[in-house]
Amino acid sequence: MKKINVFHVDDHEIMRDGIKLLLAGDPTIKIVGQAASAEQMFNRLQNIDVDVIVLDIFLNDADHPMEIEGLKICRIVKKTYPSIRILAHTSYDDADKVARVIRTGAFGLVSKKCGFEELIYAIKEVWARRIYISRDTADKLKNLGNFLTGTEENLRAKAELFSVREREVLNLLAQGKSSREISAMLDITERTVETHRKNMIDKAGMKNTVELVAYAVSLRLVVKEPATSSDVL
Repeated sequence: MKKINVFHVDDHEIMRDGIKLLLAGDPTIKIVGQAASAEQMFNRLQNIDVDVIVLDIFLNDADHPMEIEGLKICRIVKKTYPSIRILAHTSYDDADKVARVIRTGAFGLVSKKCGFEELIYAIKEVWARRIYISRDTADKLKNLGNFLTGTEENLRAKAELFSVREREVLNLLAQGKSSREISAMLDITERTVETHRKNMIDKAGMKNTVELVAYAVSLRLVVKEPATSSDVL
């Protein structure tokens, strides 16, 4: 079985050493090269056969004036080496950056927060010409499927699911406030509070307020207030 030839680009030596060590343990993958900059990468790509580039998409090396940022690397590789698949490896995973990475030619994106097993899986998916977005990143996005199929032009985060006013109500619900208390605090009617509550439950696809708050906490849209001794008693 042919091994997947992987080239790794990252401006941090500890990342290059770590990824090289970890990938060496997988019998289906072969590290054929590494680089700390775009200049190094393009010089080395001329002499080796590469299937997948694992690329730190936001390189930051001010000491190299010829440095090209990761998004430009994607465009150049797509044009010059169309058979090579790029897997973006980054700590930045907000909706706008994910969209830019995919638009500029990357076949996938893996957060640096993910584990080694998911990185291996992502490399294999990208090599098989399947777009892959890491699970923790995909979970934060509201319309990833539609974006990837071209139905929608822009990616949106789940954090954008609710309006500003709805999020104000949601934060207070997470603090255990009643509709009456929320109406007084926000200077709106209780009926308006209930309307916001119902709309958020519908938008999130939840059954009730308890599920809505748990959902919001899981996405870090709100921080649930811990129970006090008086609450427990």
